[in-house]
Amino acid sequence: MSLTRTFEDNEVGPEVERIFADIRASFDLPFVPTPFRVLAAIPEYLRLMWHDLGHVAASREFRSAAVALQEFVHSEAITGGWRFADQERVLAEQKISSEDTLVLSGVVGVFNRALPALTLFLRLMQLGYSGGTAGRVTPGKLSPALSRLITLNVPNEREASLRVWLLYGDIKRTTGEGHVLDLFRVLSPFPGYLASAWLDTKRLFKDESFQDAREEVARRAAACVTGIPVHDHRKLARHISAEQWSEVEETVDGCVRLLPLYTLLTATWRRSFAVEQTVIRAAS
Repeated sequence: MSLTRTFEDNEVGPEVERIFADIRASFDLPFVPTPFRVLAAIPEYLRLMWHDLGHVAASREFRSAAVALQEFVHSEAITGGWRFADQERVLAEQKISSEDTLVLSGVVGVFNRALPALTLFLRLMQLGYSGGTAGRVTPGKLSPALSRLITLNVPNEREASLRVWLLYGDIKRTTGEGHVLDLFRVLSPFPGYLASAWLDTKRLFKDESFQDAREEVARRAAACVTGIPVHDHRKLARHISAEQWSEVEETVDGCVRLLPLYTLLTATWRRSFAVEQTVIRAAS
């Protein structure tokens, strides 16, 4: 059975808290992604996995692979021509100001940037309990600004209102996962907008061409991690039971299955804002 509960900073020990901080800095994110907070239920695994792969997340090879995947996903989104509903209109109907619309566009942009890297990293984690793989990386020079300057509030599921809780239930039933990723939880203070975004998401999930593109993203992600080293995490483990390994595998496998879909989704979502189109026209 996969793990479902997410752990906040005040619910973990000092070592895991330090790992959380390192994850933020290494990925240069203003939050700690849900998969890591869920896997904090098994601190021994989180510790050994990050000890092996933490430096990889900061390497030149990994960052180059993440950028390459992000560019591929953006190309797929443009080629597919998919769109969310007019985001400015939807947000105006929710009585959200134009200034706050820019903020929410930026929030979607954070996930548009974060999910390609997370997709690749979860694939490396999957390789870790499948025997590992040979490769080589070189240290990268990282001066993380986003993770140092900004903290993105991603409310815990337990903080959801009744309306949001019902939406979470539908998200879990549709995705087959026991938890809701940050992409939707971050919108819980805006239930109307969350409902609109989820409606667009379900529509795209039923689109055969979108699903075909998702398969292409998954294949490209698998190719992008070729040559990046991962040790055999089972050999590194000392106090992880067979039951816990099963929980780790089901949790990571579920994320590996879903993340290419969400990666393509956020690229589609981001380009559905008028501000994104303005940036594209200015650059062209």
